Amino acid sequence: MRRPRLLDPGPGGIRAEMSRMGVDPTGIRIMEEKGRHLLVRLDTLDIRAAQILKQDMLSIGGEAALSWEAAGLKVKTTPVLLMGTVHQFRKLTEKLLKQAFGLKGLAGALEELFRNLGTNPSFVVGGKDLLAGGKVLVMGVLNVTEDSFYEKDRYPEVDEAAARGFQMLEEGADIIDIGGESTRPGSRPVDEELETKRVLPVIRKLREGGAKNISVDTTRSSVARKGLEEGANIVNDISGMNFEPEIRKICARTGASVVLMHTRGRPETMQERTEYEDLIGEICTSLEDSMDQAVRDGISFEKICLDPGIGFGKSPEQNVEVIARLGEIRSLGRPILAGASRKSFIGHLSGAPVEDRLPGSLAAAAAAVLHGANVVRVHDVAQTVQALAITREIREAAPC
Repeated sequence: MRRPRLLDPGPGGIRAEMSRMGVDPTGIRIMEEKGRHLLVRLDTLDIRAAQILKQDMLSIGGEAALSWEAAGLKVKTTPVLLMGTVHQFRKLTEKLLKQAFGLKGLAGALEELFRNLGTNPSFVVGGKDLLAGGKVLVMGVLNVTEDSFYEKDRYPEVDEAAARGFQMLEEGADIIDIGGESTRPGSRPVDEELETKRVLPVIRKLREGGAKNISVDTTRSSVARKGLEEGANIVNDISGMNFEPEIRKICARTGASVVLMHTRGRPETMQERTEYEDLIGEICTSLEDSMDQAVRDGISFEKICLDPGIGFGKSPEQNVEVIARLGEIRSLGRPILAGASRKSFIGHLSGAPVEDRLPGSLAAAAAAVLHGANVVRVHDVAQTVQALAITREIREAAPC
């Protein structure tokens, strides 16, 4: 007898494995949800609801872990870790619909989570879903500044910047992201007039030249408004649209798509705040708050992309953890953008100066896509497009 073989498939792999074995299609539909085990974390739950939830989960063969204080009823709220198969979770939602203390709402949230399992999110820009067919997008960085952290990627002159933008489109970029203010760690803001003067002519030239998807990288509502008037159709805001909340209403009114990023404080001080009790939990909470506020202010859900903010208010080790756990952020139901290109954590890990960080940047981009990223923001478009063509094939071949 040959040794047993441990499989690690997701839902697609489970179906494929049973099909190869010749299992009856009806049986496959019944059994596939029993073959995938899920861990679902709830950050804060009423202690009464948590106790009911634990009993309901145990009654269907699953498990629920609560904090030690919750066992002695010494706290009002507790985090909960639910453990079970998809099949068990579906049975759980049926039970929760009959319960009190907010558990009916939890049932709806779990059902939404299951609907998103194995599906590709949409990112609608200019009336078109750019992620249709499981596409991975490449966003080309176009810094029209004189002080970007990567010296070879500074394009302060309009014609030179526009030429680089068109070159990136030829190399396969799906989006050109134009920024007129450096947001590297320790940088200070530039004058609003100067930022406007830098980005508007470049946006205008790219739009006149036929560029379809142009992002303006700004936290200022006035720069966003003017950039959208010139032809940009995406606003990429490192503050999650929290520095100037008016920017949300401008995007809603114009129908612009948005990228909402997580950071801590402003660039000049953000690296002073890199201590987290729960890194991914806190990132998710912040992004969820930004997303919910954007929707309340009129931005369509399908026009929102989320960025965990690699390099923004995070240590090198935390940046690596963010990439490794991007799939957890996908639970928010929106596409994920990863911007690791040539950043300092790559230098910290490899010892390479910024001009020699292309290999590390390609590795980070590929890892991000394999862990759930839908968009990568990069300086080196042609090389990344080639690397991601292979990465996507590997991802599609994987049974997950």
